This record gives sequence, structure tokens and C-alpha cells, in this order.
Amino acid sequence: MRHLLICGAAGFTNLGDDAILWGMLSGLRDSESGAASPPAQRRYAGRELCVVGGPELPALLSEADAVPIGYDDRDELARAIEDADLVILGGGGMLYDIGYAAGLARFVGDPPDRQWLYELARIAAAARVAGKPVMCYAVGVGPLLTEAARRTAAFIADQCAAVTVRDEHSREALRACGVPAPRIHVAADPAVLVSPGPPEGAERWLRESGVSDAPRPWVAMNIRPWYRFGREREDADAEAMQALIRNAAQMVRGIRDQLGGTAVLLPFQRMYDDDLEVADSVLAAAGECGALIAHPPAAPSDLSAALARFDLSVGMRMHFLLLSLAAGVPFVALTYSEKSAEVARMAGLADRAHPVDDLDPEAVLHSCEAVLSSRAQLVIHLAEVRAQLVEAAEIPAALVRELLESGAPQRRRTSPPPAPSRPPAGLRVLMQTRPDFREKPGGDVVQLEELLPHLREAGVEAELTGDPSPDLSQWDLVHTINLDRPEDPYRHCLNALAQGKPIAVSPVHNDMTEFLEWGDPDYWDLPDPEEGVPRPKRAPLPHPVERRRRALQHLQRQAILDWAAICLPNSQTDADYLTRTFSLDPDKCVVVHHGIHSLFFEASPDAFVEKYGLRDFVLCVARVEAKKNQLSLVAAMRGTGIPLVIVGRANPEEYRELCRRYADDNVLFLDPLPQDELVSAFAAAKVHALVSWIELPGLVSMEAAAAGCNVVSTDRGSPREYLGEHAWYCDPRDVDSIREAVLAAHAAPRSDALRERIRQNYTWERAAQRTREGYQAAMARWEQRDSDSRAAASLAAMQRHVDWLAREVADREYEVRETLRRLRQAEEHVAHLENWGRQWEEQSRALEAELKRWQEEMKRITNRRLFRWSEAVARAGWSILRKMRIKP
Repeated sequence: MRHLLICGAAGFTNLGDDAILWGMLSGLRDSESGAASPPAQRRYAGRELCVVGGPELPALLSEADAVPIGYDDRDELARAIEDADLVILGGGGMLYDIGYAAGLARFVGDPPDRQWLYELARIAAAARVAGKPVMCYAVGVGPLLTEAARRTAAFIADQCAAVTVRDEHSREALRACGVPAPRIHVAADPAVLVSPGPPEGAERWLRESGVSDAPRPWVAMNIRPWYRFGREREDADAEAMQALIRNAAQMVRGIRDQLGGTAVLLPFQRMYDDDLEVADSVLAAAGECGALIAHPPAAPSDLSAALARFDLSVGMRMHFLLLSLAAGVPFVALTYSEKSAEVARMAGLADRAHPVDDLDPEAVLHSCEAVLSSRAQLVIHLAEVRAQLVEAAEIPAALVRELLESGAPQRRRTSPPPAPSRPPAGLRVLMQTRPDFREKPGGDVVQLEELLPHLREAGVEAELTGDPSPDLSQWDLVHTINLDRPEDPYRHCLNALAQGKPIAVSPVHNDMTEFLEWGDPDYWDLPDPEEGVPRPKRAPLPHPVERRRRALQHLQRQAILDWAAICLPNSQTDADYLTRTFSLDPDKCVVVHHGIHSLFFEASPDAFVEKYGLRDFVLCVARVEAKKNQLSLVAAMRGTGIPLVIVGRANPEEYRELCRRYADDNVLFLDPLPQDELVSAFAAAKVHALVSWIELPGLVSMEAAAAGCNVVSTDRGSPREYLGEHAWYCDPRDVDSIREAVLAAHAAPRSDALRERIRQNYTWERAAQRTREGYQAAMARWEQRDSDSRAAASLAAMQRHVDWLAREVADREYEVRETLRRLRQAEEHVAHLENWGRQWEEQSRALEAELKRWQEEMKRITNRRLFRWSEAVARAGWSILRKMRIKP
């Protein structure tokens, strides 16, 4: 019997897994006929469909033309594999190992009990033994915590003729397992293909569950048990789960009190993870608040129709959020993993997502109010997102057809780069940067200023400005820079979108987590310089106000990258980070490596040697600040006898004074030098050391190498991509590592290898050429969009900005409340001190009176004793005189 065999996790009482299978069945049959219809009406290419799943699978497939097979029936499963034309791994379940111990024993003998990674590996191996092709159908991947799990995932991919995953995060997880990127096709979760069932069924469900009589807005909620996964201590697990239940109960009450609506808790799974148990606990904690628990319809199509009747969804499970998106219901995500956060990002609702580990019920309710206030626009936006996801979700079905017809899938890109639509010559580009770029120049400003003349030579009409909101009528494109300070490029993007202009962004940004945790010397061990070296210590968690500020900045960076037509990172390392962190489309990236000015290759040491009398010293050119880590460099060089010259503006002056404390007599601090003197300083130095917490890649390292220096660089960021194996690298957290690298570089002879690498690969002419190519791609993308889509994008950006402003207002209100709370605490402390002072004053007066009384008593006692002593002396004298017969 010719059939397709689908192996997944449907039928185990998880409505999300059931929806995946239903979407797969719909997608496979729709691709055959070219028309949407229920899964029950067609086979696929004349082949019967067999599905392997759980005990509830027969009921799920009762209306579908597919044969259910249980995992426990191993003989039937083996026959199904032997008779299959194609074995498809999908239909629920993920390649992950969280929640159970991974190991070879699991692979060999365990039954399919959450361990889909190993069950699917066994099926893939059996299919290959039987000579049957295997395919991964839009699977989710990760987390893969153990080496055994990563190797198993790679093994599954190796057995497959085609591998499709449901999102970028899954693709990166497979790439980390060693699966080549070209083999991985990014599709979308098949659950988005579930079409709503008849409206009569949804209306009947609403009546029977009591929702239709409840006050609106109706808010669908899903809270799942989570904390028992990945936790080492049961007590911490139980405490975290109870906190989640309390927070959810507060949200349920707030839906009634603040929104005037009704919370309807929808359990999405009963086996293994019992959502109903959690829902009961939430309602018990919430008390009388009008909330309901409603068992969702079992059929995915009826579930989709029921969800579409709600005004808002708030929940945790990924497929609860995804089905809400597909039904056109705006949602607020309670994110517990990357997959749920990914759905929020896809929907453009990442700024309305709240991590479960740091859940603030008031913030969630504020997000609910904001989403409801803009519901009409969001419904339109979600319809556009669903259309895009549906198109991507159809990719695996097309690959199935290719495998059946030719035995090999066609290679394709999910988002092909647009073809150039206009020559770059004559392009008018306005480069925008921060307003203080003249007063406070930095690497971002140098990059734009150096690119400017070379772009003009290439025919691009370009200007540089610090004006945040200029008139763009005479410009074709805006180029903004520096996501380390996202406030300025955020304003530039809003202005560009409002005036209908495409955006190119140079991010100049990478992961600052380590610096924020370890780089603040205020928390370091700072012994006396003669007794030890400074040692980094982890800073305490930032205040909630600071955490909120960082979260707002992250939202700004996400918006900038979403709005940009092209992204111009300065290294592949930076591009990979942006792709991981912000789900940036790799096809939107054009890597533009930094260049340097040719004058550094012609540097002469004479001017610097003549003025300062130094040669073959260690040089560090950078702002003197904690991020650049000169304190550790100074401590590392102490006692070596090698002169160290630090050139740069202090930021702040207190940090430079701290560096002076650890400096010996061989350290010279200089303010920023004119360019001719700086070039000469590079040539006079033997080593240039830049031991920052992160660099992208550190222009001064390249300039120093061009001038003939040996280079010591931090190993954080992208320096290795630029400098290769021709530099010495150090750990910025380890003073000993810095000392060893600097001494090794100083002892080594000068080499021209790095100098030639820089000369051949990193010039501003080449950087300008790559930037021009990026402009060209941005214009092509922009011109492919019609005026309506551009207007919609501008409107969506304005709405997103409104939501961001609402979030900022909420944060400012929180900051004000925190400030007032601190003031009240300070006032209470002052009052306590004043009361203590009054008590002390009263006690002092009492003590003073007591002391005076004792002084009077001592005086009285002393006078009495003196009289007695004088009387005794007189008597003794008379007695002596009498005995001597002396008459007075």
C-alpha cells in the first residue's frame, strides 16, 4: 500500500500538537488541489496518509481521511515504515531534551514519553535501513542542553533528504549541532494553516461554556505548568510556580476590575502537563471575579473558530499564541522560552511580551489596555502576518512533492534578495548621527566621516548631519548608525518612515551583557597597589528602573532593525549576533568591514620621539573609561619597567584618577592628540594594547597595525575576524592574561604580516563599495513595495511608536513612584533620626543633672573627710606634744 507516514506528537491531549498535524494535512492536500479545503476531502498525490501518534489520535482523525497508528504498536509501526513512500517527521513534538535526562540509554530503549528527540531518531534510522526517504516537516528545535542531544539532532538531520524548521531560532539550533545551513529550509509552523470551522459550532461552544453571557471584553487566557522543567531544586520550583499562580490570579482580577471584562482560562493540555490543574489554582487564588474555565473544542478548526470570537488573548503556550494570531486575535505573550517570544516578534507584539520569570501583573494589564485600544489596526496587521506565514508554511508541502517526484528537493531561499532595480550612481543619501558628534567624536563618527568622500567618488551624493528631524524631500535614503545609543537612530527612523524614505542602519552594536555584569570598577576588589591588582567582581542586579530602561532600549533596537531596509554590520560576528538576538533576516545584512586611512601606512616616529623622548613603548589610544578597561592594563603593566602611554579623553575623570592610583612612574597619560601626532605615536610604539570588554573591532588596533605596531586585542567581539592570527589576544577579566599578552607582543619582533593583511583587505574605498551595494539593495527592496504597503508600514511604525511611548510613560510613572517611595523612606529615616536626637538630648540633660548631683555629693563627702582628717592630725599633734612635755 503506497502511503505517506507522518510521525509526530498529535493525540497526546496537546491542542497545539493536534493543530500542527491538522495544518500539515490541510497543507499537503491543498498543495495537491491548489484550493483550501478540510483535510477530510482528499488524499495526497493518490497516496493514503498514515499518522503515528497518541491514544487520542483516532478521535482527532475521525473526520480526516488518514489512518491512525499508535506508538505502542511497534509491529504496525514497522510495517508502516516498510510500506511508506516517504517518512515525515513532524505533526507535533520537538527536537529538545529539556525536562528529562538525555543519554544513549534513552535512544536505545525508552518509549515515546516526551522524548520525541530519541523516538524520531529511532524512526529515522529504521526508515533509512528500510531504504525509505525521510523528511523533517517544519519541526521545532531546541533547547538542546547536552552533547548527546545535539548529536542526536544532527543524526536525524543527516538521515533526512530535506530538513525544514518552523523558525529562525530552530535553524540556528540545528546549525549549532553542525548541520550545514544550506540544508535547512525555514518555513512556518503548520498550525497557521488551520482554517476556522463553521461559526455555528463556535457560537454553540460559547453558549455551553457560559462565555456568551459574560461581560466583554472576553480575554482568553492560558497558563501552563512550567517551572518543573530545567530546575534543580524542587522547593525553588514550587515557590516559582506559586508566584506564577499568584500573578495570574492578580491579572484575572485586573481583567474584571480594570478592563471590565471576563477572563476565560483555556487548558491546552491534559496529559503530562495539566493546564486544568493550574487553571483551578489560579481561579482559587483569584476568588470571586467572574472568571471562567472553558474546555476548548477538540477539533483544531473548531478551536480556531472559537478563538476568533475573543477580543484578546493572554497566555504562555506557543500554539495558544500562534492560533490566536491565525484567528486574528491580538495577544499579550507571557514568554517562558524562545519559541513563545518568537511568536510575539513575528506578530509585531514583542513590546507587549512579558517574561514569566519577571512577571509584573500591572505591566501585563497595561499591555492589555494598550492592545485593546489599538485592536482594529492590529487585526489588519495580524491578517498580513498570517498571509506571510501561510506562504512560508506551504514550503514543506512543496518539498514533499519534489521528493516524491524526483527523489531530491529543489534548493530555495525563503526570502530571496531583491535584484538591483537602479544603479547606485546619482543616489542621494543623508547620513544621520547623534547631535553631539562634533563635540564628542567616536568610532561611529569616524566611520561615517571616512566613508563620506569615498562614497562621493563612487557617485553617491551624500551628506552628514546631526539634525534629528531634517526635511528629506531631496534625499532618496537615510543612513543612520549606532544602536549602542538607540535613541538617536530611533528618531531618525521615525522621521524617515513618516516622510516615506527607506533606511539603512550601521548597528555598531554587540552583546554588552558581560560588561554590564562585570565591568563596573565600583564593585571590584581594589587592594592597595603594592598588595595586589584590581579583580573584577559581578555587579549586583540593576534596580528595576534601570532594567526597565534597558528593556526600552532593546525595544528601540528591535524596531530600528525591523524598519530598516538594509543592515550594514561591520563583521559577520556582529551580523550573527543581530540575527540571533533580534531575529534579523540574514538576507537583509550586507557586511561592511571597516577601513583605515592610507596615512597610517606612511607613519614616522620622529615627531613623537622628539617631543616626548619615548620609543618602543606600549600604547593605548581610546577613551579612558570602564568599557575600554585601561585600569586592568595599567595594573598589568605595573612593575614591568616598560613605558605605557595612554591617550584619550577621560569619561569620567574619576576613572582616570583610579587608573593613576595603580600606575607606576612608567605610565604617561595624554589628552587626545592631533592626527599627525597620533600617527607618529603609533609608529613610535612597539605594541598597541586595546583590552576592552568588547570591540567592533577597534579601529585603533587596525591603525596601529598599519603603522607597524604589534597588536594586543581583547578576545571579545569581532577583532579576531579582522586581525586573524597575527595579533595577541587576552581576556579582559584577567590581569595576568593581559600582562602575558603584552609582554609576549613586546618581546616579539615587529612583523609586516598584519600590516599587509590590513592593507589588502581593509580600506575605506572597499568599505564604501560595500556600503554602496547595501544602498542599492535597500533601494531595490523599497521600490518593490507599492505605495499602499509603504503607507501601511509608516502607519504601523507610528502605532508601534505610540505603544512604545505608552510603555515609556508607564516606566516613567514607575520611576516617579519609586522616587516617591524612596523619598518617603528617606523622610521616615530623617524623622527617626530626629526622634533619636531628641531622645539623646533628653538623656544628655538627665545625665548632666545626675553628674552635677554626684559632683555635689563628692564635694560634700570630700569636705567632711578633710575636717575629720584635720581634727585627727590636731589630736595626734597634741598627743605628741604632751608626751614630749611641751606646753603649748
